[in-house]
Amino acid sequence: LRTGSSSLHFHRQHGRTPVMRISVLIVAAVTVLGVAAVFVMPSVRVSGHRHDSQHRSRARFALTSWPNRNDKSCITCGAIPESAVGSAAGFDFGQWWSGLVQSAMPTLRPMWEGYVLEVGKSLADWTPVLIIVILFFIRAILKDGSDGEDDQGAGFMFGMGKKKQPKLTVTSLNRQMDRYTLSLTQATKGKTEAQKLKTHLTEGYTELQQAEASSAATEPSQASKSGKDSQDSLPRRVWVLEFQDKRNDVQASGAKQLREEISAVIMFADPARDEVVLRLDSGGGTVTGYGLAGAQLMRLRDAGLHLTVAIDQVAASGGYLMACTAHRIICSPFAIIGSIGVVQELPIVFDRLQREGIQFETTTAGKFKRTLTPFKQPTEEDRKKNKEDIEDVLRVFKEFVSSSRPSVDIDAVATGDTWIGPLAKEQGLVDELKTSDTLLLDHIRDGRQVLSVGLAEQSSSPLESVLQGAMETVNTRFPAVAAAFSGQMSPPVQYPSPMAEMRSPNWMIYHGD
Repeated sequence: LRTGSSSLHFHRQHGRTPVMRISVLIVAAVTVLGVAAVFVMPSVRVSGHRHDSQHRSRARFALTSWPNRNDKSCITCGAIPESAVGSAAGFDFGQWWSGLVQSAMPTLRPMWEGYVLEVGKSLADWTPVLIIVILFFIRAILKDGSDGEDDQGAGFMFGMGKKKQPKLTVTSLNRQMDRYTLSLTQATKGKTEAQKLKTHLTEGYTELQQAEASSAATEPSQASKSGKDSQDSLPRRVWVLEFQDKRNDVQASGAKQLREEISAVIMFADPARDEVVLRLDSGGGTVTGYGLAGAQLMRLRDAGLHLTVAIDQVAASGGYLMACTAHRIICSPFAIIGSIGVVQELPIVFDRLQREGIQFETTTAGKFKRTLTPFKQPTEEDRKKNKEDIEDVLRVFKEFVSSSRPSVDIDAVATGDTWIGPLAKEQGLVDELKTSDTLLLDHIRDGRQVLSVGLAEQSSSPLESVLQGAMETVNTRFPAVAAAFSGQMSPPVQYPSPMAEMRSPNWMIYHGD
């Protein structure tokens, strides 16, 4: 801090203003003045109030070592000479402080103005940190009561800036049908009958839960001694999985959720009483994507669980590859089945680039590292090699279908053609014509527990969405602050891998759709 005749200067050291230090000095100075005024002087006492035209009410202080000058009895008795009364005048602390402030104001005013200016600048510098702290407390309030494992590994600010982990949900289709039945009963038979039915259903679910708990608590040795497996008294269960809607794109992106759902079912299900139904609709896609989805379904068969695939609209190419993993395939009467084949479509822009004067150069190691690409003139050798690759994929596809459904004449159906429901049944591609809704309703009527399993992204509230965007901005604009709150000494440095851009596109797909 340097003062001059006309201005006040605050010097920044290492990019940071010592405002806190200056604030402490000011507070210390005010404290010292106050202590000096109260304790260094003789002890004081309030002698009363004086009212005049200039001051409505001013507290006057008199030195306790002097008698009160207004006490005339002391003067009359001769204890104090009247000439000494004037020297014993009371000390006006308010007037003294006012005079001190007015005399020091010319010097203090520029210091105060400079101090306020620097405080404002420092607050501006610390604004990002203050925002983060506020967001931290808001997030802590929103997070209260949520599952702690949702944000494991999420990192910064208890998961702020990171997406929530998906949750596995299990829905009882039996209870859903019972709710429909209660609504229809109340509409047709009245509230009394609906209440009786509700009581009956509630008692049934309570007994079922007690039986499940008792079976889980029974040791295997005790069950074997009784001579009767306790599982026989429990209803059979049907686990329902889905590969429809947004999951069945060309890349088979739903395989990511499907693998987790299958793992959960395998870990919990009992092959003696459980089976799985997959509701499938897909027109196919990449070899790798749908090959992985089919491999996930094979895990159910390897675990000893009976698998039924229900097709409502279409199971073509890669979609039918998934269906072939099942023990039983059903489809609706107008579903499209088949398209066992491989197709590749590739635009060639070599001639256009040549006309524009653009030369695209590719360096390879290996004779067939690049065959057909959009940026080179294709040769007959390239076309021949590419055709051989496609034939190899088709051969593996046909072998997979034949091993799963030996009764199918694979050479007759592996032509890329499709069949509608009844014709697909004639070809042996499906076992029965039935919708998935009919199949599940039949299971419910048979007394089985039908449970739908789904892994879905957790939805965020509007406030959490705003906080998500704010934290992404903080991560982008203030990476050092974000790294500090995440426990890192410095933000991680990411180096681009030279192999990252050398991945060849997967042009081979089962179905041209």
